[in-house]
Amino acid sequence: MKLEGLILDVTDIQQQTKTNRASGEQTTVGVINMITTVPTSTIQVTIPADMWENGAAAELLKKCVGKRMQYAVEYREFSFANEQGKHVSLSGFHLFELPESKG
Repeated sequence: MKLEGLILDVTDIQQQTKTNRASGEQTTVGVINMITTVPTSTIQVTIPADMWENGAAAELLKKCVGKRMQYAVEYREFSFANEQGKHVSLSGFHLFELPESKG
């Protein structure tokens, strides 16, 4: 879905390391905190490793700070059994296309 969002500050663009529970492989992803409009809400959006490319997407996103822009996001829900065999459910927004910065 396309939504209008606003990144308020460069500190809202962060890098995180995620570990694959099955393989132990670590990947670097991005996370942005964004304010959406109509209705107004604050959400956290994950940027997948292939898009993040060791922070390359961060430079583009820094150009978006302070500007209302259209973001292509997907809401995902998934679940798994953790190491103790307990059912864990997670959900969240994921960016699937980088925004086009106009300046």
